[in-house]
Amino acid sequence: MIITAFRNAAQLIEEALLLSVALVALSLLVGGIESILKESANFTTGIWNAISSAISGIFGLSFHW
Repeated sequence: MIITAFRNAAQLIEEALLLSVALVALSLLVGGIESILKESANFTTGIWNAISSAISGIFGLSFHW
């Protein structure tokens, strides 16, 4: 009876450890995706600003948004 109680306790501890490892891995994954999205947004903004500046430089005052 005591052995089965220890087995059940060990299984619960193992499940808790696996759950905590899964949560840490998931948070790292979400953080990585968020970082990638921020960098791609900055890259897209930079490209858009460069295109806008080039169009403004080519057409001057006749075409400005």
